[in-house]
Amino acid sequence: MIKKSHIAAPLISAVLLSSFLAGCGNQTATPSEPSSSSKGPVTITFWNEMTGPYETALSGEIQQFEKLHPNITVKDVVVPNDAALEPKLLAAVVAGDPPTLSQMNPPWATGFIQTGSLVNLNPFISGPHGFSLASFYPNMLKPGKWPNGDQYLMPFNLGAAIMYYNKNAFTNAGITTPPTTWTQFAQDASKLSGPGKQAFAITLVHTYPWLAFFDQAGGNFVGSNGMPNPAAFASNGPAVKALTLWSNMVKNGSAILTHGYASQTDFANETSFILIGTTGFYPYLQQAVGNKFTIAEAPLPHNVKQATSLFGGYLGMFSKATPAQQQAGFAFIKYLTSKAGQTYWMEHSEGYLPVRSDVAAQASQFLSTHPAQQVSLSVLNTAIAEPKVAWWDQFSHEVLLNAIIAVLLNKETPVQAMHSAYQQAVSLAQKDGTYQ
Repeated sequence: MIKKSHIAAPLISAVLLSSFLAGCGNQTATPSEPSSSSKGPVTITFWNEMTGPYETALSGEIQQFEKLHPNITVKDVVVPNDAALEPKLLAAVVAGDPPTLSQMNPPWATGFIQTGSLVNLNPFISGPHGFSLASFYPNMLKPGKWPNGDQYLMPFNLGAAIMYYNKNAFTNAGITTPPTTWTQFAQDASKLSGPGKQAFAITLVHTYPWLAFFDQAGGNFVGSNGMPNPAAFASNGPAVKALTLWSNMVKNGSAILTHGYASQTDFANETSFILIGTTGFYPYLQQAVGNKFTIAEAPLPHNVKQATSLFGGYLGMFSKATPAQQQAGFAFIKYLTSKAGQTYWMEHSEGYLPVRSDVAAQASQFLSTHPAQQVSLSVLNTAIAEPKVAWWDQFSHEVLLNAIIAVLLNKETPVQAMHSAYQQAVSLAQKDGTYQ
């Protein structure tokens, strides 16, 4: 199981703050300055996790941008995954040498904002070289906006969790439509399972597949005061209900916990028939499966309510960048999130969703041949992003992930796991802070 790396939170806060105060000389560029494309040459660095087909798509985006802005050079630095990117960013900020721009998850930004390390994009967005936010999907914009209305992050590579299934196997088992409820989901998985075959291959590199089920049970881990919500962890609460569903499926042989992304291999080899993942799974599955069977997509089954997870990366700009770099960095953000940039990204990445409704509205031909994106867009209004409280990231990627695994390995009951998780969540909240 891939495990996320973390640096002790109190140390991070103290060092980041002292580092920021020592380097207060860098000021945010004035948005009214002329566009950097009309000035001398400037180089910006962009750290990201775009590997495989996504790296190729991003390279194309950069080439298009540099043609439009010949005086701007984008230095593309690829980091394998967020388990490597987050500590790399933290170390760079502490050292006073962060990139101009980076992909990041909203919970990471909380600490950066508190120490003045991130640029508030509002003055740029509303400035003479800015753009309208009207066409962006509201629940994609929201994770990048803080309670005071400051937009620190812009959405870029996002997907909503959906269900992939082997249509041939479903037909052979007499299942004519994908399940729409938890009960149907469990029943169908049992029908599809047998010796050497567990229908539901569980991917837990991240917690977002399980969080979708938690959300469907009406869960909310964070209370209005930013502290852990006791009701979410209760013995009859939504976390226990979602854990019990998955645990029972593992126990009766209709689900299996895989390591890393081995679930995709199981699916391609037809030892499993159901996967839960974002649209980012699509190109990998398509390549692995080939013509062996028909891959179909559907919204996730629901419980108390319809819900899915919104997962992916946002774009943030660091305040250590010079005024010229900030102008150039914002121009790059503007391009990547523009109608043209998002159309290119949707069509060439073949995995992520456009973050703008005006792109999706004119993509009927593309979506007709890319059902994963089509299904994801259809459930986007039910997609829920991770909370932005400072303690969430470590809780989600360590405490919660370990609790889910312990239950699925039958080392703890759902009630025991959530009781322990609540205590650890409170401890993290007291240590890391509840600001958001």
